[in-house]
Amino acid sequence: MSRVTPFEIETIILSEHYCTICIISWIMFFKSEKDMQVWLSNLFEKGYCLADIIMNYEDFTENFFHQNYPDSSHQKIVHSFNHCLNSFENHEVLVEDINISLDSGDILRPDFLLYSPKTESILIVELKNIKESTRQAATEIGAYAGEIRSYLPFLAEGDLVNVVISSEWPTLLCHFIYNEIVWLNKSIICLEPTQDGDGIALKIVDPLIIFKEQITPLISANQLGGYQICLYDNQILNGGDYMRLEEYEDSMLVALHAMSAKGNSLKAHGFAFLWRHCFDVGLAPYNITVINFVSFQTPILTMRNAAVQKSDFGKMLKKVVRDHCPEGHSKTLDIISDYSESFLKDFCSPMVEGYSNWKTLKPRIFNNTDAIAFVGWGIFQDRLFDRLGCMPKHEEAGIRFESTNPLFAIEMLNQMISI
Repeated sequence: MSRVTPFEIETIILSEHYCTICIISWIMFFKSEKDMQVWLSNLFEKGYCLADIIMNYEDFTENFFHQNYPDSSHQKIVHSFNHCLNSFENHEVLVEDINISLDSGDILRPDFLLYSPKTESILIVELKNIKESTRQAATEIGAYAGEIRSYLPFLAEGDLVNVVISSEWPTLLCHFIYNEIVWLNKSIICLEPTQDGDGIALKIVDPLIIFKEQITPLISANQLGGYQICLYDNQILNGGDYMRLEEYEDSMLVALHAMSAKGNSLKAHGFAFLWRHCFDVGLAPYNITVINFVSFQTPILTMRNAAVQKSDFGKMLKKVVRDHCPEGHSKTLDIISDYSESFLKDFCSPMVEGYSNWKTLKPRIFNNTDAIAFVGWGIFQDRLFDRLGCMPKHEEAGIRFESTNPLFAIEMLNQMISI
């Protein structure tokens, strides 16, 4: 189908692989949300799709210069944009401005729900005025996605995609989108209305607008907290072989992968190392060091935001950090660790010890010990596999590295974390 002419366009939206959510601003183009909805409805009735309305659609999908951004956060944003674009070429309207809530007392009326047969995705189109708060937009996105799961309970988080179309990109909105994509692994695309001859079209926003930093600040070791799970072998007290637990290393690896799966399901960000002492030391020959991101040791990018620094809530968070110095030993970390226990308790007595941060715990893994395996979750798993994908294959084995290789992982962590 031919592209919509400039006179047929004004502002538009939509989106993505699986579940797509679109936030739109039509400042100066439409007088009301109803006008925008009627315009978009008429466009869909004529058989147009979102790909027909975006003026730089082909440029973005066919040219890969934007994928060469040096920072991995930019690359992740680009990947999110491309993922969403897969659903823009073919879709049909499921509902328009109809209450989808299964609870008769609630009103949830997305402007459009579309279905993309190509990607088997649901696209949620919500029309929004940029003058309204970002907070409201984010709340509605979550509400619509949650209600869709009432109908499709097994819909994965990766199947929910948000498309934001706005005439302006204030800091708060950019930070919201950045965090949703980079930290929560949500698929979002950003579009904005633009002049196209005598009319208006949409264009894909440069990912650099969403994340303006050219270099991602290093994560401080103080922003990573954790502890050791000491795998005690009670038979050592009776003169048993100190390395008896070696035959259970496969079970230990399963425990590590279980922690990784649980960490990802909780949308956490962390990692774990399995290691053993080189010499007979104490009653725990093997240990698992578990590390998770410390939420209250606020990331540099957030604290640098002037709005956060001036807000009352931002000041209260600073006070919490100053008064209590939370080190990340949260319930989330315990849930991740506890999930491994069923794979360990049959052959040893796991016990949590050594509550501290990465700066303190890191030397224990590599001083007079054998590091055996590594797993990550969240951003640390993403970075590991990104790094693995760029490595040349081993000449003899024909492979790159094992994904659990601890020495390969520590090189990656040393580049990400400042001690």
